[in-house]
Amino acid sequence: MKLLVSILAIFLAVSAAVTVGISDDITVSGLSSGAFMAVQMHVANSATIKGAGVFAGGPFYCAQGQVATALTTCMSIGTGINLAGIKQEISTQASKGKVDDPSNLSGSKVFVFSGTADSTVNPNVNHATVDFYNGYNADIKEKFDLNAGHTMPTVDKGISCGSTQSPYIGKCDYNGAFEALKHLHPDQVTNEPGSYNPSNLFKVTQSGASGAIMGSQAYLYVPEKCQSAEAGCSLHVVFHGCQQTTADIGEKYETDTGYNEVAETNDMVILYPQATKQILKNPNGCWDWWGYTDGTSFLPTSKTYHTKEGKQMKVVKSTIDSISNGTAKLTRVEDELIKE
Repeated sequence: MKLLVSILAIFLAVSAAVTVGISDDITVSGLSSGAFMAVQMHVANSATIKGAGVFAGGPFYCAQGQVATALTTCMSIGTGINLAGIKQEISTQASKGKVDDPSNLSGSKVFVFSGTADSTVNPNVNHATVDFYNGYNADIKEKFDLNAGHTMPTVDKGISCGSTQSPYIGKCDYNGAFEALKHLHPDQVTNEPGSYNPSNLFKVTQSGASGAIMGSQAYLYVPEKCQSAEAGCSLHVVFHGCQQTTADIGEKYETDTGYNEVAETNDMVILYPQATKQILKNPNGCWDWWGYTDGTSFLPTSKTYHTKEGKQMKVVKSTIDSISNGTAKLTRVEDELIKE
């Protein structure tokens, strides 16, 4: 009898549906390629996405569809970024309806971080991000004085703060996620971070992901207070960096970067979209900020990746919409372990 009750309890836990209730208060952030992707999502969907946290990343359309530009101008060198050309590109794409009206960027919240020991994405790139957003009168907070490598800064998770190596999460005695979210959601994030609850981590389908070189599922952290249709919680979307896919570091980016702890005490839902590796186009599991999803090889043949028509952009926006309209199907990560 006890065995039957235990089996029934497991079945009910696995099969129980979870509803998520979010408001229209939506922001994004990311590290490295994830930071570039966050900026793309913010600019292209500025009518919907209200702000961006940029950890070691550059301005919109920095690479201009060229991998060589991405690796040099927008990473190792950090100078010569064509901000005037970028502004013209935004204007052109907005006139076609492929990005939202850039006037939405005025007053939007932007958090920009660069470690002084980051030799992967030159700090000059991040200063260009500040200049880019200043051109649209955004509300910007900067953090450029921490001795951090190319890493997501946390209080006590990951490796040495000044290092640049896997999992690219650093013990910096600085809560990057909390500082970013306080700026992006000043009226929402008013409480100190709480404790991560593994029972609140779910997976959600990423429709159309295979054609976009993305995983079939994203991760979604939903505090109990947000598990009802009427909850009205804010949504924050977090993009991992290169070599931070689950194939590289497991679920560390989804559990160790500090976002979930902020969500627990401030009624927020955190979405972690997932890119995947593809040997010819995306061997390091980066987000597409130079155009690899536009072509048949590593070099792009067209340039839609940075607009609302971009393959990855569409998948992420569709995932956000499915959460917003209540059609997203969630699977609790702990329940998957029970079934196994």
